[in-house]
Amino acid sequence: MFKGHGGNIQHILKQENNGILDFSASINPLGYPEKVRKVIQDNFDDILHYPDIDCSGLRKGISQKIGHAEDEIIVGNGSTELFYLIPRALRPKKGIVFQPTFSEFAEALKSSHAEVLNTILKDENNFCFTYSASDFHDKKADMVFFCNPNNPTGQLVEKAVVLHMARQHPHIIFVVDEAFIDFVDEPEKYSVIDEAGTTGNLIVVRSLTKFYGFPGLRIGYLVARPDVAKKLMEYKEPWSVNTLAQHAAMVALEDREFVLKSRELIFREQSYLFNELSGISGLVPYQPTANYLFIKIMGGGTTSSWLRKELLGLGIAIRDCSNFTGLNDTYFRVAIRTRDENMRLIAALKSVITDCLHTVGNER
Repeated sequence: MFKGHGGNIQHILKQENNGILDFSASINPLGYPEKVRKVIQDNFDDILHYPDIDCSGLRKGISQKIGHAEDEIIVGNGSTELFYLIPRALRPKKGIVFQPTFSEFAEALKSSHAEVLNTILKDENNFCFTYSASDFHDKKADMVFFCNPNNPTGQLVEKAVVLHMARQHPHIIFVVDEAFIDFVDEPEKYSVIDEAGTTGNLIVVRSLTKFYGFPGLRIGYLVARPDVAKKLMEYKEPWSVNTLAQHAAMVALEDREFVLKSRELIFREQSYLFNELSGISGLVPYQPTANYLFIKIMGGGTTSSWLRKELLGLGIAIRDCSNFTGLNDTYFRVAIRTRDENMRLIAALKSVITDCLHTVGNER
């Protein structure tokens, strides 16, 4: 059943018979490195055999890239598999989720019969997280899911704050989703991946498909202290990561030129989209930090669901954020794409918003 995530282009195309420019999924606008196509073609016949059950070659490649021992790394069928694995293996009774955020955190906790304790971040504070010990002591939780940068709001929490929380609450497992960290300027100021291999209550999960542009292959990894990783592996399904995904990830991780080119494009288009959106009456974009922008609709009687429908009619899909816990129908999210595609989005938004304001004005 479709759960309302962005990027479900098949679902969108079933509703709309025309081609769609997808701004609903926050994937690298450059797509995948060209070396990914070649390695899949060269190794296609490997599908005749079972994949490497331990992902040993890929774990070695990740180990070399991030400076962690291989026994601190687990590879999964996308980061979502790992989010579900963690509570299944560690059996929390209560888990805190700071909302609005990625919906699968709460679903992963529920699937392991943990109570979900939502802490709602406020619009008046720009959905920024501020540490308060009472958030943890009063709720008596034993697991926290934390997204950095947060999806969909884009807010970042500095590394020192996350580490302080983990040290102040050693009985709580902190699961930090860094799926979009590769798109962030100065990621070392925010990422806690360096500490994850030595801190027993800290697990960092990363996606390899968003930055490297192949979400259809489904691959991600986590870093945890070796004893924690060993415990998690006792509950992990075998052969969940297919052979072609492993090949693709290995060559992508080695493509430094692709990384530099991608980050250059993202930083340039972040600025362009933010400035252009800021100039559209009725729209207030939040300062972007990754490869997407979170936007609030102000006045005019426009809702995110109405805007989504109108833009689909123009061949553009956006992420209506009204189904995020803690949000309403005045918020939406758009991915950062290429300049030509971003210009098309801006033109469509201006057209739709202008028509809406004109209609409302006539009704008055």
